[in-house]
Amino acid sequence: MNYEVIIIGGGPAGMSAALVLGRSRIKTLILNTESPRNNITTHSHGFLTQDGKHPSEIFKIAKHQLEKYTSVDYKKEKAISVKDENNNFSVETEHDTYSAKRVVIATGHKDNIAEIGIEGLTEVYGKSVYPCPFCDGFEMADKKLAVFGGVLMAPMFSKTISHWSKNVIVFTNGEKVEDEELVSNLTKKGIQIIDKKIKKLISTEGQLTGVQLIDETIIEREGGFLPDTKSTESTDFAKKMNIPTEKGYFGMEFYKVDENKETEIKGFYIIGDARTGWSGVASSVAEGSELAAAITHQIIEENW
Repeated sequence: MNYEVIIIGGGPAGMSAALVLGRSRIKTLILNTESPRNNITTHSHGFLTQDGKHPSEIFKIAKHQLEKYTSVDYKKEKAISVKDENNNFSVETEHDTYSAKRVVIATGHKDNIAEIGIEGLTEVYGKSVYPCPFCDGFEMADKKLAVFGGVLMAPMFSKTISHWSKNVIVFTNGEKVEDEELVSNLTKKGIQIIDKKIKKLISTEGQLTGVQLIDETIIEREGGFLPDTKSTESTDFAKKMNIPTEKGYFGMEFYKVDENKETEIKGFYIIGDARTGWSGVASSVAEGSELAAAITHQIIEENW
Protein backbone atom coordinates (compact mmCIF):
# COMPACT_ATOMS: atom_id res chain seq x y z
CA MET A 1 0.00 0.00 0.00
CA ASN A 2 2.69 2.47 -1.03
CA TYR A 3 1.88 5.87 -2.53
CA GLU A 4 3.78 8.98 -3.46
CA VAL A 5 1.23 11.23 -1.72
CA ILE A 6 -1.52 10.53 0.80
CA ILE A 7 -4.21 13.19 1.21
CA ILE A 8 -6.23 12.97 4.40
CA GLY A 9 -9.51 14.80 3.88
CA GLY A 10 -11.72 15.11 0.80
CA GLY A 11 -13.07 18.63 1.02
CA PRO A 12 -12.42 21.37 -1.56
CA ALA A 13 -8.72 21.62 -0.65
CA GLY A 14 -8.02 17.89 -0.64
CA MET A 15 -9.99 17.05 -3.78
CA SER A 16 -8.43 19.97 -5.67
CA ALA A 17 -4.95 18.76 -4.73
CA ALA A 18 -5.87 15.23 -5.83
CA LEU A 19 -7.09 16.50 -9.21
CA VAL A 20 -3.80 18.22 -10.04
CA LEU A 21 -1.75 15.31 -8.71
CA GLY A 22 -3.84 12.97 -10.84
CA ARG A 23 -3.15 15.07 -13.90
CA SER A 24 0.53 14.90 -12.99
CA ARG A 25 0.26 11.09 -12.88
CA ILE A 26 1.45 10.95 -9.29
CA LYS A 27 0.34 7.92 -7.31
CA THR A 28 -2.04 9.45 -4.79
CA LEU A 29 -4.43 8.18 -2.12
CA ILE A 30 -7.36 10.18 -0.74
CA LEU A 31 -8.76 9.14 2.63
CA ASN A 32 -12.11 10.77 3.35
CA THR A 33 -14.88 10.24 5.90
CA GLU A 34 -17.40 12.22 3.78
CA SER A 35 -18.63 14.27 6.76
CA PRO A 36 -17.81 17.85 5.70
CA ARG A 37 -18.25 20.92 7.84
CA ASN A 38 -20.32 22.77 5.22
CA ASN A 39 -22.85 19.98 4.62
CA ILE A 40 -25.19 21.67 7.10
CA THR A 41 -25.74 24.68 4.86
CA THR A 42 -28.39 24.87 2.13
CA HIS A 43 -26.19 26.29 -0.64
CA SER A 44 -22.54 27.08 -1.33
CA HIS A 45 -21.68 30.48 -2.77
CA GLY A 46 -18.72 32.37 -4.15
CA PHE A 47 -17.11 29.53 -6.10
CA LEU A 48 -17.14 30.32 -9.82
CA THR A 49 -19.30 27.95 -11.96
CA GLN A 50 -20.68 26.28 -8.81
CA ASP A 51 -22.43 29.25 -7.17
CA GLY A 52 -25.65 28.21 -5.45
CA LYS A 53 -25.06 24.47 -5.52
CA HIS A 54 -25.23 22.38 -2.37
CA PRO A 55 -21.78 21.34 -1.07
CA SER A 56 -22.70 17.67 -1.47
CA GLU A 57 -23.40 18.23 -5.18
CA ILE A 58 -20.03 19.92 -5.68
CA PHE A 59 -18.33 17.01 -3.90
CA LYS A 60 -20.20 14.45 -6.00
CA ILE A 61 -19.01 16.13 -9.22
CA ALA A 62 -15.44 16.35 -7.92
CA LYS A 63 -15.40 12.68 -6.96
CA HIS A 64 -16.76 11.66 -10.36
CA GLN A 65 -14.21 13.76 -12.24
CA LEU A 66 -11.35 12.11 -10.35
CA GLU A 67 -12.38 8.65 -11.52
CA LYS A 68 -10.57 8.94 -14.87
CA TYR A 69 -7.21 9.54 -13.19
CA THR A 70 -5.96 6.03 -12.59
CA SER A 71 -3.05 7.17 -10.43
CA VAL A 72 -5.53 8.43 -7.79
CA ASP A 73 -7.21 6.03 -5.36
CA TYR A 74 -10.17 7.23 -3.31
CA LYS A 75 -11.13 5.39 -0.14
CA LYS A 76 -13.94 6.22 2.27
CA GLU A 77 -11.86 5.44 5.33
CA LYS A 78 -11.08 7.33 8.51
CA ALA A 79 -7.40 7.95 9.20
CA ILE A 80 -6.59 7.11 12.80
CA SER A 81 -2.90 7.89 13.06
CA VAL A 82 -0.02 9.40 11.10
CA LYS A 83 3.56 8.45 11.94
CA ASP A 84 6.81 9.81 10.55
CA GLU A 85 9.09 6.81 10.08
CA ASN A 86 12.53 7.59 8.63
CA ASN A 87 11.45 10.07 5.95
CA ASN A 88 8.39 7.98 5.11
CA PHE A 89 4.92 8.39 6.58
CA SER A 90 2.71 5.59 7.79
CA VAL A 91 -1.04 6.30 7.84
CA GLU A 92 -3.28 3.90 9.68
CA THR A 93 -7.02 3.75 9.05
CA GLU A 94 -9.82 1.66 10.50
CA HIS A 95 -9.16 -0.95 7.81
CA ASP A 96 -5.55 -0.79 6.68
CA THR A 97 -2.15 0.89 6.82
CA TYR A 98 -0.72 2.98 3.96
CA SER A 99 2.65 4.61 3.42
CA ALA A 100 3.90 7.56 1.41
CA LYS A 101 6.81 9.96 1.29
CA ARG A 102 4.37 12.88 1.52
CA VAL A 103 1.20 13.43 3.56
CA VAL A 104 -1.28 16.28 3.10
CA ILE A 105 -3.60 17.18 5.97
CA ALA A 106 -6.83 18.62 4.54
CA THR A 107 -9.29 17.49 7.20
CA GLY A 108 -10.66 20.94 8.00
CA HIS A 109 -12.48 22.02 11.14
CA LYS A 110 -15.78 21.10 12.75
CA ASP A 111 -18.21 23.64 14.24
CA ASN A 112 -19.46 23.24 17.80
CA ILE A 113 -22.57 25.42 17.77
CA ALA A 114 -24.13 23.81 20.86
CA GLU A 115 -21.17 25.04 22.96
CA ILE A 116 -22.22 28.66 22.37
CA GLY A 117 -25.10 28.00 24.74
CA ILE A 118 -27.97 29.76 22.96
CA GLU A 119 -31.15 27.70 22.83
CA GLY A 120 -32.44 27.36 19.28
CA LEU A 121 -29.16 28.33 17.59
CA THR A 122 -28.44 24.86 16.21
CA GLU A 123 -31.85 24.85 14.51
CA VAL A 124 -31.11 27.99 12.48
CA TYR A 125 -27.38 27.54 11.88
CA GLY A 126 -26.68 27.02 8.18
CA LYS A 127 -30.27 27.88 7.27
CA SER A 128 -30.73 31.52 8.31
CA VAL A 129 -27.76 32.19 10.61
CA TYR A 130 -24.32 31.90 9.04
CA PRO A 131 -20.64 32.48 9.86
CA CYS A 132 -19.51 34.00 6.54
CA PRO A 133 -21.01 37.15 4.94
CA PHE A 134 -19.08 36.55 1.72
CA CYS A 135 -20.78 33.15 1.47
CA ASP A 136 -24.32 34.17 2.44
CA GLY A 137 -24.46 37.95 2.79
CA PHE A 138 -26.03 38.47 -0.63
CA GLU A 139 -29.03 36.30 0.27
CA MET A 140 -29.42 38.09 3.64
CA ALA A 141 -29.06 41.61 2.22
CA ASP A 142 -31.43 44.31 3.53
CA LYS A 143 -32.99 41.98 6.08
CA LYS A 144 -33.34 42.50 9.82
CA LEU A 145 -30.16 40.84 10.98
CA ALA A 146 -28.66 39.74 14.28
CA VAL A 147 -25.00 39.28 15.12
CA PHE A 148 -24.47 36.81 17.97
CA GLY A 149 -21.18 36.73 19.84
CA GLY A 150 -18.95 37.99 22.62
CA VAL A 151 -17.99 41.59 23.34
CA LEU A 152 -14.68 41.36 21.46
CA MET A 153 -15.73 39.89 18.14
CA ALA A 154 -19.45 40.58 17.66
CA PRO A 155 -19.38 44.41 17.70
CA MET A 156 -16.49 44.55 15.23
CA PHE A 157 -18.09 41.87 13.06
CA SER A 158 -21.29 43.92 12.92
CA LYS A 159 -19.36 46.61 11.03
CA THR A 160 -18.75 44.09 8.25
CA ILE A 161 -22.34 42.83 8.29
CA SER A 162 -23.66 46.39 7.98
CA HIS A 163 -22.30 46.44 4.43
CA TRP A 164 -25.11 44.04 3.46
CA SER A 165 -27.86 45.41 5.71
CA LYS A 166 -28.44 48.66 7.58
CA ASN A 167 -30.71 46.91 10.10
CA VAL A 168 -28.25 45.14 12.38
CA ILE A 169 -28.48 44.41 16.10
CA VAL A 170 -25.63 42.88 18.12
CA PHE A 171 -26.60 40.38 20.83
CA THR A 172 -23.80 39.74 23.33
CA ASN A 173 -25.90 37.39 25.49
CA GLY A 174 -25.25 38.99 28.87
CA GLU A 175 -21.80 40.44 28.25
CA LYS A 176 -21.44 44.21 28.49
CA VAL A 177 -19.29 46.09 25.97
CA GLU A 178 -17.05 48.35 28.05
CA ASP A 179 -15.53 50.22 25.09
CA GLU A 180 -17.72 53.35 25.09
CA GLU A 181 -16.10 54.76 21.97
CA LEU A 182 -16.89 51.56 20.05
CA VAL A 183 -20.50 51.63 21.26
CA SER A 184 -20.78 55.28 20.23
CA ASN A 185 -19.37 54.61 16.77
CA LEU A 186 -21.73 51.71 16.18
CA THR A 187 -24.70 53.70 17.47
CA LYS A 188 -23.93 56.51 15.03
CA LYS A 189 -24.09 53.94 12.24
CA GLY A 190 -27.44 52.66 13.48
CA ILE A 191 -26.08 49.44 15.01
CA GLN A 192 -27.65 48.66 18.39
CA ILE A 193 -26.00 46.48 21.03
CA ILE A 194 -28.25 44.42 23.32
CA ASP A 195 -26.38 42.90 26.25
CA LYS A 196 -29.27 41.14 27.97
CA LYS A 197 -29.15 37.36 28.22
CA ILE A 198 -30.87 35.47 25.44
CA LYS A 199 -33.57 33.04 26.51
CA LYS A 200 -33.95 31.40 23.11
CA LEU A 201 -34.13 31.95 19.38
CA ILE A 202 -37.52 31.63 17.73
CA SER A 203 -37.65 30.01 14.33
CA THR A 204 -39.79 28.04 11.91
CA GLU A 205 -38.14 25.21 9.96
CA GLY A 206 -34.73 26.82 10.37
CA GLN A 207 -35.85 30.34 9.53
CA LEU A 208 -35.05 32.78 12.34
CA THR A 209 -38.01 35.03 13.21
CA GLY A 210 -37.07 36.47 16.59
CA VAL A 211 -34.70 36.65 19.53
CA GLN A 212 -36.38 36.17 22.90
CA LEU A 213 -34.51 37.80 25.78
CA ILE A 214 -34.46 36.70 29.40
CA ASP A 215 -37.07 39.37 30.24
CA GLU A 216 -39.40 37.77 27.64
CA THR A 217 -38.95 40.65 25.17
CA ILE A 218 -38.94 39.38 21.59
CA ILE A 219 -36.82 41.23 19.02
CA GLU A 220 -37.86 40.49 15.45
CA ARG A 221 -34.99 39.26 13.25
CA GLU A 222 -34.98 37.60 9.85
CA GLY A 223 -31.50 36.12 9.91
CA GLY A 224 -28.10 36.56 11.41
CA PHE A 225 -24.38 35.96 11.53
CA LEU A 226 -22.04 34.30 13.96
CA PRO A 227 -18.36 35.35 14.07
CA ASP A 228 -17.28 32.47 16.30
CA THR A 229 -18.57 28.92 15.74
CA LYS A 230 -16.36 27.43 18.48
CA SER A 231 -14.73 25.36 15.75
CA THR A 232 -12.02 22.83 16.49
CA GLU A 233 -9.75 20.77 14.28
CA SER A 234 -11.38 17.67 12.84
CA THR A 235 -8.17 15.73 13.48
CA ASP A 236 -5.17 16.15 15.76
CA PHE A 237 -2.46 14.84 13.43
CA ALA A 238 -0.66 18.19 13.17
CA LYS A 239 -0.79 18.71 16.92
CA LYS A 240 0.68 15.29 17.57
CA MET A 241 3.45 16.15 15.12
CA ASN A 242 4.10 19.28 17.24
CA ILE A 243 3.73 21.61 14.26
CA PRO A 244 4.17 25.20 15.56
CA THR A 245 1.39 27.76 15.16
CA GLU A 246 1.03 31.52 14.92
CA LYS A 247 -1.82 33.94 15.55
CA GLY A 248 -4.15 34.57 12.61
CA TYR A 249 -7.45 36.38 12.04
CA PHE A 250 -9.67 37.07 15.08
CA GLY A 251 -7.12 35.39 17.33
CA MET A 252 -7.33 32.06 15.51
CA GLU A 253 -4.21 29.94 15.24
CA PHE A 254 -2.59 29.17 11.90
CA TYR A 255 -0.14 26.34 11.44
CA LYS A 256 3.24 27.60 10.29
CA VAL A 257 4.02 26.49 6.74
CA ASP A 258 6.27 27.72 3.95
CA GLU A 259 5.19 29.04 0.54
CA ASN A 260 4.45 25.44 -0.54
CA LYS A 261 2.26 24.80 2.54
CA GLU A 262 4.96 22.44 3.82
CA THR A 263 5.60 22.35 7.55
CA GLU A 264 8.97 22.14 9.26
CA ILE A 265 8.62 18.37 8.88
CA LYS A 266 9.69 17.57 5.33
CA GLY A 267 6.89 15.99 3.33
CA PHE A 268 4.16 16.99 5.79
CA TYR A 269 1.74 19.61 4.42
CA ILE A 270 -1.38 21.35 5.78
CA ILE A 271 -3.98 23.12 3.63
CA GLY A 272 -7.46 24.64 3.75
CA ASP A 273 -9.43 24.98 6.98
CA ALA A 274 -7.05 22.52 8.65
CA ARG A 275 -4.36 25.19 8.37
CA THR A 276 -6.33 28.42 8.91
CA GLY A 277 -9.54 27.43 10.69
CA TRP A 278 -11.58 29.11 7.97
CA SER A 279 -10.49 29.40 4.33
CA GLY A 280 -13.68 29.31 2.26
CA VAL A 281 -14.34 27.03 -0.71
CA ALA A 282 -12.68 29.05 -3.46
CA SER A 283 -9.54 29.73 -1.42
CA SER A 284 -9.29 26.09 -0.37
CA VAL A 285 -9.56 24.92 -3.98
CA ALA A 286 -6.81 27.35 -4.99
CA GLU A 287 -4.61 26.23 -2.10
CA GLY A 288 -5.03 22.57 -2.99
CA SER A 289 -4.15 23.23 -6.63
CA GLU A 290 -1.07 25.28 -5.74
CA LEU A 291 0.13 22.64 -3.28
CA ALA A 292 -0.20 19.84 -5.83
CA ALA A 293 1.78 21.84 -8.40
CA ALA A 294 4.50 22.46 -5.80
CA ILE A 295 4.66 18.76 -4.91
CA THR A 296 4.89 17.86 -8.60
CA HIS A 297 7.86 20.22 -9.01
CA GLN A 298 9.50 18.69 -5.93
CA ILE A 299 9.11 15.17 -7.30
CA ILE A 300 10.45 16.25 -10.71
CA GLU A 301 13.56 17.66 -9.05
CA GLU A 302 14.05 14.51 -6.97
CA ASN A 303 13.79 12.29 -10.04
CA TRP A 304 15.95 14.47 -12.28
